[in-house]
Amino acid sequence: MNSAQANPALMQLEDIVLPQQISQWPMAPGYWILAALVIGITIAMVVKLKRDKKYHAPRKAALDVLNQLDIASPQYATEVNSLLKRTAMSYFPRQDFAKLDGNHWFAWLELRLPKQHHGQIGLLLNKRYQSQGLSQEETKQLQRLAHVFLAKSARLTAFNPNELPPSMVAKQNDKEDSCSQ
Repeated sequence: MNSAQANPALMQLEDIVLPQQISQWPMAPGYWILAALVIGITIAMVVKLKRDKKYHAPRKAALDVLNQLDIASPQYATEVNSLLKRTAMSYFPRQDFAKLDGNHWFAWLELRLPKQHHGQIGLLLNKRYQSQGLSQEETKQLQRLAHVFLAKSARLTAFNPNELPPSMVAKQNDKEDSCSQ
């Protein structure tokens, strides 16, 4: 005899019905917020990288030009000075940097150089119009200083003569006076 015939209550049972599988969609709101944050951060990083690349393009181009300059040329210091000034003018309004010369120009250049190089670039660039010019060692030193100046990836700061430390301008004045004697 069959167990179903023996117990009539078993005859009334139906097959087990499994519930539908839980769907992944729609996602919970927390996942949507997380996805939006990830997309937003990614877009912001791409935009920042593109902006930085565009910002540093003139500086990198100036580095290439510096490497192509003839270091043996008697006009090397003048070419380096004009390259540095053109680079500065590509970042700031022309009227701010075209008129800069002498102590203020050298002081602004030194703001971007490490402290151990302060006071050197002004002396070297001052010699560009002197009859004896730069020695071979001074020319190489000027090339290194210009390279350090252009290779630094920090953003350039605008020129404000009132913000220059008085010691920097005074130091330049003293060095110019000693060079002219």
